[in-house]
Amino acid sequence: GMGAPAGQGGGSSEKPDRYGMLGLLNVIRMVDENLTLVALGTDLTSLGLNLNASENLHETFVSPFVNNSASRTPEYNLPRCYYISPPALKTVFFQKFCDMTLFYIFYHFLTRPSDAPHLELRTSLVKYAYQELVSRGWHHQQEGNLWLKRAEGTNQVMFFDLNSMELRPFVPGQTGTGSSSPPTGGSAGGSGKAAGEPH
Repeated sequence: GMGAPAGQGGGSSEKPDRYGMLGLLNVIRMVDENLTLVALGTDLTSLGLNLNASENLHETFVSPFVNNSASRTPEYNLPRCYYISPPALKTVFFQKFCDMTLFYIFYHFLTRPSDAPHLELRTSLVKYAYQELVSRGWHHQQEGNLWLKRAEGTNQVMFFDLNSMELRPFVPGQTGTGSSSPPTGGSAGGSGKAAGEPH
């Protein structure tokens, strides 16, 4: 009938289930070359592999789709862009960054573990970020390692909170600075060091 499961019902002309026991017959009889290849695999020696070789097979076998043996040195061409030297680091680049990016550069590279190969670059990044922040009116308070700035048009002093990566109102004694004197006018010094007291 119409509701009978597959394979049941008299005179059913449906094909036997190829994923069941009857379907194994085609695999065993090897009537379908593709099915045999998937189910039983292929003789590796027919692909040129010497299974008795003492050296690593991956050194001489590239792929079953490649006829010739692999050379010891792979053939490749290094893209031309790899030969171009990066541009020299300039302070003008830092003028394009927003304050948050400059804070990230300052704190990230200031607190990095000391690795000799990149020490000079890291020092330059911190120096340039420091100088750009000072030129925008920020003052670095060495005690507490805080950046402070008076908000435009108000008497409110803001500081950059490293933990939340956002600007917050400066409340003396609650930011861990131990200082109750907010920055007044002036520059944080042109020494180029990554830490300095605001004047």
